[in-house]
Amino acid sequence: MAVEQEFADVYPLTAEILLEYLDGTDCRDCGFPSCTAFADALISGKARGRQCGELDPGIAAAIDALLDYAPPIIPYNVMMESLSPGIYPVGDPPPSSPVLVTCNFTETVRLLEQILKTCSIKAILLMSDTKGYSVDNAVAEKKFTPFEVLKVISHTEVGSMVNHGRLLIPGLAGHLKTGLATTTGWHVLKGPVSGFEIPLFLIREGLVQ
Repeated sequence: MAVEQEFADVYPLTAEILLEYLDGTDCRDCGFPSCTAFADALISGKARGRQCGELDPGIAAAIDALLDYAPPIIPYNVMMESLSPGIYPVGDPPPSSPVLVTCNFTETVRLLEQILKTCSIKAILLMSDTKGYSVDNAVAEKKFTPFEVLKVISHTEVGSMVNHGRLLIPGLAGHLKTGLATTTGWHVLKGPVSGFEIPLFLIREGLVQ
């Protein structure tokens, strides 16, 4: 008998994700025997990012901020609630701000806004028309498409708002990277699967000041 899922998956941070941002030297300066043990301690609340002297200070601060933030519970009965396709500025983004492609499911946009604000990151969310599907469902249902992304780029003229031509797409849509680049003419970067990892990725890749 199938069990109906009551809540949406928000893809929280995991120890495996955090390990990608640690240097892997197992220097023990953090007080733990290995980077793996340190990552586990971060997730369980027994350590703080700033304990790692080898970790970029910006990434350390972002890890601590994200782990202090309690992810919302998104019930499935709000699925398909949508915003109009377009841009959604987070903060007062300057022209150097990253452009993050996402869906137009209301709760996904709100969650990304909260994640970015938690880490004091200014960005432009580019909401493609996914008919209200969340990113994972939109990809599965083929509602996340290069054509819809191109439409919202053209309609919003987002290219005139930034001084670069980069789009960051969700990791779950990574297989569309080439098609998106060809269709839009933008340089497309594959981002993380977890929205909570986005601040860490942006800082590591030098995409935010």
